[in-house]
Amino acid sequence: MPSCCDKPGNNRARYYALAAIVIAVVLLVALLAGCGTTRLTSANYDQIRDGMSRGEVAAIIGEPSQMVGGQFMGVDGGGAMWREGDTAVLVQFMDDKVVGKQMTRGTATRLLGVGGDLLQ
Repeated sequence: MPSCCDKPGNNRARYYALAAIVIAVVLLVALLAGCGTTRLTSANYDQIRDGMSRGEVAAIIGEPSQMVGGQFMGVDGGGAMWREGDTAVLVQFMDDKVVGKQMTRGTATRLLGVGGDLLQ
């Protein structure tokens, strides 16, 4: 008695199904591998320099968790905060350029509103 897989065209369907499973597994592994990495490291923090744009900072440490902005006497300014676990990075911007930065770890992150709403 012939099986369902002996029909013409079923080999192609099996091939595509297997390929889809392999691709799904590879994507899942890549996603999970990315979950274990942090961008808020001392090395990345040290790369942030005065005069960098928001985009340049985001390229180093990713998109911020929180942002505030405003204008004073025609000058745009604000700040952005990145948080991961017990690490927080606060970067101040003026006219879309870095003018200051701060990194805290441990319980000191509570002073910056980590877990709270300082910048909201």
